[in-house]
Amino acid sequence: MNRNGIFCCAGALVLASGAHGADAIVAAEPEPMDYVRVCDAFGIGYFYIPGTETCLKVGGRVRFDAVYGDASAPDADGTYTNTRVELYLSTASDTEYGALKTNITARFDYDPHNDDDNGGNFPDATRTRLMVATIELGGFTAGLQNSLYESFIDYAGNVENDDIINYGPSEVPMLAYTYNAGNGFSAFIALEDDGQNDDDVPGGASDWVNVAGGVKFDNDRWLVGLTAGYDESAEEGAIKVRVGGTFDAFSAFVMAGWNSDGDSFHSYAPEITDGFGWGDWAIWAGAAYKFTDKLAANTQLAYSDSDVLSVVANLQWTPVSGFLIQPELAYTKWDNSTLDDDAWSGMLRFQRTF
Repeated sequence: MNRNGIFCCAGALVLASGAHGADAIVAAEPEPMDYVRVCDAFGIGYFYIPGTETCLKVGGRVRFDAVYGDASAPDADGTYTNTRVELYLSTASDTEYGALKTNITARFDYDPHNDDDNGGNFPDATRTRLMVATIELGGFTAGLQNSLYESFIDYAGNVENDDIINYGPSEVPMLAYTYNAGNGFSAFIALEDDGQNDDDVPGGASDWVNVAGGVKFDNDRWLVGLTAGYDESAEEGAIKVRVGGTFDAFSAFVMAGWNSDGDSFHSYAPEITDGFGWGDWAIWAGAAYKFTDKLAANTQLAYSDSDVLSVVANLQWTPVSGFLIQPELAYTKWDNSTLDDDAWSGMLRFQRTF
């Protein structure tokens, strides 16, 4: 073989080996991206956690309040501010027993008037609280939230100072069952832990159980309901009834409570101030009017058998979606043998909800 033939054969071998080498290098296919999917089975704002069939909703709010005076305490002059952050997490997924849900609310408050260092160890201007931590399945609820005695037939007026005359316990651990007929009728029964005992149990143990229950009819236009609670430690109870209606831009309600022992206060007929509560009864009434989609007014009046009068009014302006500006004015009058005084307060709130 001549020299040219040898070179040609060698070139062919080099090209062949190069071709085989190129075939051996295979680029990996990109992994398919798992985009976040909207989950609309449980309401607005839920999305699927990637790789799962569990839906998640994240929200919260940031609030700044500037307040002059204190409607819950006489002689509380001066200006007070409070900055609050709340974070909300909710999950939901379908099961053979219905929707399995969790709800969490964490609250952080900063009040510079609490900025003392307790001897140099624990600054307490910032306060952290767990407000809600519940598990729900098949109508059952276990965990921490406001008592259904307080919330089931709705809170009082849409004002900040709605509880000068308090109408129930907030933030209680509970086991509860709620029945919803799907036609506006619902009912609940709950066992609640108020952290108290009647001293038959040593140490910090609770009697466990306070018992609460209620029924209501709510068709979005009319609400009629009743709740009742028995405080095991105090061995006393209370009943509340409420009637409310919505008529286009106008809404109004009346709520009344009866205390089984007017000389005492307890979880379900709480203390108002300075060692006294409702007396035998208390009443709350309020109204709201929506002038436009961005402007509404709210007012509430409350009075107790122990001669405490509370009057509150506010304006709620939402210049853009999710942003609230709320001025509010409140007046309280105490007129009994324990306390004869009055108090005014004015508040300006800025709040962003997301």
